[in-house]
Amino acid sequence: LRDDIMRLCCLLRRNGVDPRSRLENEATNNQSVENDIEKFGLYQIVIFAFIGITLMLTAAFSFSYMFTTSEVKYRCLVPECEHAENTTFEPPWLNASAPTINGVISRCTRYVVRNDQLGTCTEASFTNVTRDCDSWIYDPDEYTILNEWDFTCDDNQWKLTLVGTIQNIGHIVGLIFTGYISDRYGRRVVLTMATFLSGVSGLIHSFSVNYYMFLVFQFLNAFIAAGIYDAGFILGMEMMGAKNRVYGSTIISSMYAIGEILLGLFASWLRSWRMLLRVVYGPALLAIFLPLVIPESVRWLLSKDKHEEVNQIYHKMARMNGLQVTDEAINTFKELSVIKTKTKSELVVSDERKPIVQVLHSSVVLIRLLVCSFCWLANAFIYYGMSLNSVSLAGDKYINFVLIAVVEIPAYYISCILNNYIGRKPTLSSAFLLSGTFCFTSLFIPAGAWNYGFLLLYMAGKLSIAMAFSTVYLFTAELFPTTLRNSMLGICDMMGRIGASLSPQIPLLARIMPSLPLILFGSMSMIAGILSLIFPETLGLKLPDTVREAEEIGKSNKTRKIPDLNTLPYHMNIR
Repeated sequence: LRDDIMRLCCLLRRNGVDPRSRLENEATNNQSVENDIEKFGLYQIVIFAFIGITLMLTAAFSFSYMFTTSEVKYRCLVPECEHAENTTFEPPWLNASAPTINGVISRCTRYVVRNDQLGTCTEASFTNVTRDCDSWIYDPDEYTILNEWDFTCDDNQWKLTLVGTIQNIGHIVGLIFTGYISDRYGRRVVLTMATFLSGVSGLIHSFSVNYYMFLVFQFLNAFIAAGIYDAGFILGMEMMGAKNRVYGSTIISSMYAIGEILLGLFASWLRSWRMLLRVVYGPALLAIFLPLVIPESVRWLLSKDKHEEVNQIYHKMARMNGLQVTDEAINTFKELSVIKTKTKSELVVSDERKPIVQVLHSSVVLIRLLVCSFCWLANAFIYYGMSLNSVSLAGDKYINFVLIAVVEIPAYYISCILNNYIGRKPTLSSAFLLSGTFCFTSLFIPAGAWNYGFLLLYMAGKLSIAMAFSTVYLFTAELFPTTLRNSMLGICDMMGRIGASLSPQIPLLARIMPSLPLILFGSMSMIAGILSLIFPETLGLKLPDTVREAEEIGKSNKTRKIPDLNTLPYHMNIR
């Protein structure tokens, strides 16, 4: 072999070619081809746009229950003074018809009417004797399941909050199956069929004839839609070059926030739970055409040895982006699409023990797991809880919800910048502590007042927890070794799901004490912020492969390049 190389070098010199120069040119050409492939061109823009639409839809799917089950204005029906079919919401005698509680007219008890009334009442028509209401008059401007099935007063409040919990349970159960389906049949299949079937289920949901049918389809909707975000996220990340994946994930998170904003705007416009579900789920039927636009995951195709389909994808990308079509370029495209991770045999220390045994034998990893689990639970509980609580605050609930969603967009970009410049640890801890500070500070705003001060504090709290939300994904993946990473992230993800499932019960806490939700948000944020200080900084360090390497994080001053997002398990998500 050495003789062959020497002969080749002599031949090149004889022809006036410098071998070293030729090798450098080939390396430059390879780098040029790689850069061209990773450019974000027309092909990526088109596909990213369609993926973004599905992610906006899944945001609307996830949060729609906040409006279908939200409170509406109602009062007691006084049959001695009015008829349900022919009355107004605010008759002249309204203030005298029921006792007031903290300056608000009671909605569940009313005064007994004097016996001498003949169908018309005045303020003098009522006695001081109270009785429970058995019928109600609702504000005609809004229509939710509350006035659909008379879920009035405290005794029925649990029926409204149960809907959100059922939604999150359906999501958890759905994830168990979508992971298998995604690995077996592909990401595009999950994205297409889950979105389309969600549209079918959601439209049927809008025709629910009773509460039990409503609950069944609430669970079914969440069960079917569980894999949409993960499938879209993975496909979207593959469209970005390795250098752009961090910014790509930020854009995808922003698309999700835009979906929340659009949901709030449509809910404000329609103000009918049936129409809202039809507008939200109807467009999902068009997802059946997604395979015409969005290609299958190249990584998945390569794992199934479907090289011909990968070649077709490259040819289409080359045609739209103006790239050269050569065997070298196609091979480079495939190499860039393959996850480059070490196999178990390549690890410094091979560990055949089960993950739980490895964790129990390392106090460092065990403490990290416990703290990470609490951070995920707190993060999801506060994030979803603040969105849900915003529709229960004073002021216009639709404006509240939209503003709380709007602040998420700058939050994702701020956290992206801070994570790369000051590090993961200070970003996560500061985000939690700031969120807690803003929640506690807002408690000093007078009850019932909806002024700019309270609004800004509440928005700042949501912005901070959204920053923590995006940071905790990246940070958690970097704290655990390769041999444990997926299982540890799975545990943390499940804790996040539990937090999300508990958040719909926030309105019940507000019934006990109006300030209790903010106290709980602030306390959990502060605790998470303080606990996260025990984590070592991971900025600039390579991902640990073994438990020993994970334990050594933060003990060495050596700075090593961290692999790009290509090596991180970015499919973990609690959206």
